[in-house]
Amino acid sequence: MQLGMTENGIGIRLQNMALQNPVEYDVVVVGLGTAGAACYCHCVKEELKVLGIEKTNGMGGQSTVGCVAFGASPSVRILDLEKRGRGGDILYESVVIGVFINGNKVAGVRVLSNGVIRDAMAKIIIDASGNASIARMCGLPLRKGRDYDGIMAPCSRAETWMNLETKNVHPWYRNYPEDLTLSMKDYASTVSMLSRERHKHWLGARKKERLLKPAMLVGAREEARVITEEVLTLQEILERKPFPNPIFYAWGPEDLPVFQGDHAFESEPIQNWKVLCGLPFFGYPAVLTYGTIVAKGIDGLLVPSKHFGVAHDLGGGIRMQDDMRKTGIAAACAALVAIRLNCALKDVPYAELKPLLEAAGNLKPPRKNDVTAVRGYEFHAFSDEEAVNALKQDVVRTGEWWYAETKGAPCEHAVYAYWTAWKRQLLGNENEKKHLADMLAAEMQKGGRYAGNFAIALGLMKDRRAVPTLLEIVKHPGGELDPVIKNAYPNRVKALLLLGRFQEKESLPLMMDIIRDDAKSFMADLFGTGAFSTPDMCRFQALSYALMAIKSILAAYPNTQIENELRQWQQRDFKFLGMDGRDITDRLKRS
Repeated sequence: MQLGMTENGIGIRLQNMALQNPVEYDVVVVGLGTAGAACYCHCVKEELKVLGIEKTNGMGGQSTVGCVAFGASPSVRILDLEKRGRGGDILYESVVIGVFINGNKVAGVRVLSNGVIRDAMAKIIIDASGNASIARMCGLPLRKGRDYDGIMAPCSRAETWMNLETKNVHPWYRNYPEDLTLSMKDYASTVSMLSRERHKHWLGARKKERLLKPAMLVGAREEARVITEEVLTLQEILERKPFPNPIFYAWGPEDLPVFQGDHAFESEPIQNWKVLCGLPFFGYPAVLTYGTIVAKGIDGLLVPSKHFGVAHDLGGGIRMQDDMRKTGIAAACAALVAIRLNCALKDVPYAELKPLLEAAGNLKPPRKNDVTAVRGYEFHAFSDEEAVNALKQDVVRTGEWWYAETKGAPCEHAVYAYWTAWKRQLLGNENEKKHLADMLAAEMQKGGRYAGNFAIALGLMKDRRAVPTLLEIVKHPGGELDPVIKNAYPNRVKALLLLGRFQEKESLPLMMDIIRDDAKSFMADLFGTGAFSTPDMCRFQALSYALMAIKSILAAYPNTQIENELRQWQQRDFKFLGMDGRDITDRLKRS
């Protein structure tokens, strides 16, 4: 029997390890957070012999153990979970220190509990740790953060506060987009930073706000993800790609937090959602499949919780409490079928799994079947005429999804018009695409204050008729096509993004002028308008999009002279500070 462990975040295997008084189970669930608690309780309900292992002193994750919510009570309390979980065994304040592997199958875990080592053997191991700790011990490869540079979505909701004047309740976050998967030491260091920031905020906020709920758990929104039999992306979900074998349906906000404003390095769907359309107040429906909870490359291991098989961009939205709960229930149902049929997890017949998922409520349709506002006014599909008319206004940012201050406001109609153009490109037939694109192009060619809006909508449709107007926007920032609007995401930055996608060679000299000037002239009139938080962040936006656009254009039209000039520019001694005052210069230097 091999024992898989981790050393500085890397899986190692010890050979011929003897068991120490092993106890046999059907299922071992590691981590009793939102996903793991649901999984454990469902295993008990199905009368499986189950062991739950939890490093804290209660089930339920941050929203239950930590008592962090938006002014309301958590949906499931610790006592409710404990009551449901009677009939199984639980080890609290215990950690898994090794995984037993027999051939190519996970066979059990070694647990350190109150200073005592215990071995628990099982037919199925369920890694609901949230950070893929069991998969890592097995030596499985992991996915870390976004494709471009591996940076993870930051954000730990650590406190809930109330404004003493407005009585509004709101969360307060700690945001450190680090790689939390290297070692225990690195993880502990980051948690310590989060805790120090918590105290600093408390000292500054206590005069005007009241702390309602501090979290006992300071976790990360995104850590390593397991490579599973299926890995779904946001692009596939928005394209409504047909997926067999669903384990649950979801509808929620695209809540990927990029607090340093570096969307230039995110995926195209995230850039469309957050930057070109401006849809943070909107959500989308999704279907999740069985393969997303089956670890690839080893049998006997299921991986519900936030490290399951979704890409970085999709994980920003499919990570809500109810979604995680359903991953746990799906894992329990799959374990039950695999044990009954004595089959490998990847071979579990969906015909046997589906009735169990239906009985558990996992296969209820999503509460909304299209992109629409999360709260307040609900949108229905725009006609082409409605989309065009909605873009005849200044487009400002909508509120974040947890606020309901802009119910059905004109700005929401405008961003939904952008979504209409993007949706047409994703899902429309050629005649439908042409009809809308022709209407947008006709309006754009009239010129005037809103011509830039129509060019951006055409860009979302990948229609090159947008290019001349996009070039004019970049040539004349702050001009008629790029009005300076308070709290708006400026057209000039959107134009940089789209010109890079079009690989427009004519824009290359314009981009290089922005780089040579460190975007000082290009963004000067936006300082203090609310477009971005600081002058540094204004310039960072232009530089990051210009650099990525140049990289895309040079891929089609190589230019050694420009490449050498960029290297020299990046090697200079310069600094850009992010929204929280942290140095984010490295993101420009490596792009």
